[in-house]
Amino acid sequence: MVNVKDILSFLSENCFEFEYVENKTNVIQGFSSLNKAKNNSIVWIKNIERYVLPDDLQLLVICQEHEFSNMCSNYIFCNNPREIYFEILKEFFVTDKKRDTIGINSVVKSNDIGHNVAIGCNCYIGDEVVIGDNVIIENNVSIDNKVVIGDNTSISSGVVIGSDGYGYYKTSNGANKKIPHFGGVLIGSNVDIGANTCIDRGTIDDTIISDGVKIDNLCHIAHNVIIEENVNVIALSMIAGSVVLKKNSYVAPCSAILNQLTVGKDSLVGMGAVVLKNVDNNTVVAGVPATVIKKNGE
Repeated sequence: MVNVKDILSFLSENCFEFEYVENKTNVIQGFSSLNKAKNNSIVWIKNIERYVLPDDLQLLVICQEHEFSNMCSNYIFCNNPREIYFEILKEFFVTDKKRDTIGINSVVKSNDIGHNVAIGCNCYIGDEVVIGDNVIIENNVSIDNKVVIGDNTSISSGVVIGSDGYGYYKTSNGANKKIPHFGGVLIGSNVDIGANTCIDRGTIDDTIISDGVKIDNLCHIAHNVIIEENVNVIALSMIAGSVVLKKNSYVAPCSAILNQLTVGKDSLVGMGAVVLKNVDNNTVVAGVPATVIKKNGE
């Protein structure tokens, strides 16, 4: 159980802007979704005008300010209900996984691993790998060659980082010869990498994944790609070699971006798009081939 006063103290101490309206609920026993709301739980509402709150439940409701009808509930009004709801859940209801642990059947050759690191079962960590503090590596992960992983990064099961990219050259008799790879992978802090994603090391220079990047499951990040801060790459996307994704850009599911292109700052690549040209800053593209749908702010 969590006292509502403790939740309010947490929000104030972390400088969240909110307004609290108290009715009856003083203690929260857990959390729930609005569709399956439980008595004495905390819920959040994206658009309160679309919902009628149950009159028979006492809730702590996180929402934008609106005339409310359920006088059994308490309310936290704020501009970003989703953010505050999940910050509260992380603070009061998430149990930290055990750290400084190595799961069974894992091979860890690196001697450069930070504090409070958890490595799952059946993993391989090569001797050139550098891992920062508070990193979580789930099961069946392979990290090899010159890979650096920043603090507070989370790597889900089945991820492969640091393998060679797809690169060949033609010999004079037409045979395909593999290009040797000498680069590494630099991964910043507070990065999340989803299950079964592959990130190739660079050919000469490094593949770079900057701070705050979020990569979903089943994505392919090819050699020499540069992903700048706070970019989102969603499931089944393919980012080809030497692509640059600028700050705060967003790549929707099942997208493909041709090698050596740049997706501009604050831009969005729509679901299933095939990008064959550079994308300007603040631009939304979609389709096959991808074309400009609109400019952000217009």
